[in-house]
Amino acid sequence: MSKKVVELPDIPAAGEELEDYVAALFQASGQYVEKSIVGSDPADMFELDIVTTDYGPEEAVRRLTEVKGGGWGYTDLFKVLGWMQYLKIRHGAFFITKWEKRETAPSRMEPLGLDVVCFDDFKVAPEHFTEKGFGTFAARELIELWRHSYGVERRFVKLINKHAKKGEKGAEAAKAYHRQINNGTFLARAPEESLALLYEAYGEHPKLTRGYAQELDGGAFDPQSESASSASHGAMLREGKYPELQACTYLEPRARLSILKAAVDYALAHPEGAPEPLSMDGNNWFFQGLTYHALPATFHDGMAWLRAQSTFQRYATFWQQPLWGWGGFYLEDREEQEFEWMSKYSGIPADEIPVALEAFDRFFPIDNGSWLTTAGPTDVRMVKMVPWVFQGIGAHHRRVQYELADRRDLSGLNPSSQYTAKDLARRINCTVDFLLGPS
Repeated sequence: MSKKVVELPDIPAAGEELEDYVAALFQASGQYVEKSIVGSDPADMFELDIVTTDYGPEEAVRRLTEVKGGGWGYTDLFKVLGWMQYLKIRHGAFFITKWEKRETAPSRMEPLGLDVVCFDDFKVAPEHFTEKGFGTFAARELIELWRHSYGVERRFVKLINKHAKKGEKGAEAAKAYHRQINNGTFLARAPEESLALLYEAYGEHPKLTRGYAQELDGGAFDPQSESASSASHGAMLREGKYPELQACTYLEPRARLSILKAAVDYALAHPEGAPEPLSMDGNNWFFQGLTYHALPATFHDGMAWLRAQSTFQRYATFWQQPLWGWGGFYLEDREEQEFEWMSKYSGIPADEIPVALEAFDRFFPIDNGSWLTTAGPTDVRMVKMVPWVFQGIGAHHRRVQYELADRRDLSGLNPSSQYTAKDLARRINCTVDFLLGPS
């Protein structure tokens, strides 16, 4: 196994590193995190650093968070307050690293719903985060885990943009798809509008990665491609090659996760169920909820299943964790222990974890199959289409979880399959090479 190590600085640099650190605090405290949301309305561009949703037992609490590592002033604070008003988000946070002689800002902004927090000592930043009431951590090591995960995500997005500039049609389509998933649907005024936009984008790219692979093989890009053979696609799946294809693959489960979150939000917004499409008000008939009723039948079947689950409000947060933190897999020979940890981090009882893992199958059914599959002769039960680089994040997480004495050696897992440790080690190497490679 490679002896190369990816180390994170104890004090994150201003900019992306600091944003990732603050986002990791929210993610590690069990909240759903959305990052780097760019919008225009219709011509003025704006970017939101972090938006979190805390799906509590009583209600879902959304928070808009801005992060500043350099100079800041009251103009920046009022800009965030304006975004909160526009987006109808009642809670906001403004994280800084220096007071800039404005120590009175917290008392002035708090009555308006905006918390101003200074991380001038990162040794106690997690404790400060908790003391301010933003959340608590089931395990402190999750903060580092999510910082690594966000590093992968950012590099994937940059890689797609880089290849799009080269004129590669698959990368151009992936770039547009990412914008739709990450930005366009966020600004929808209602969950049903977000769902309609997501399904439209999802339907336009059913074979995005395979179509891009076809282009890299020397053919033409075809997002509807049904071709079963591709040298580059096979190398990506079996060997973790072609990071640009892995970046493209990342978007596909990401899109499904976005639909699941919108479904949870809709179920919470309409606890009694969807309105009838045709209703009478006095002597007049009127239409309502047509956008929702026009969604695919598979979605309506999924919604019926979702509403029947007692902890469905935690499902989006739950799925964000296994996909990008656990590597999209669990170890079948250690299923009981892994489900206990998933329960601890997600708030879903351990005996309900198998049901929560059905969500992709319920909303996106596959003929005679499942989105969960066993990876060859190993103990790895994994979600299809999760890139090797994220699987490496999950493999590293197991080294931490199981407190292996030698962090470079996975044989301490004593898996029931002789191939499990070797396969996970290969994925860690893939992740390390990707993170240490050129930006």
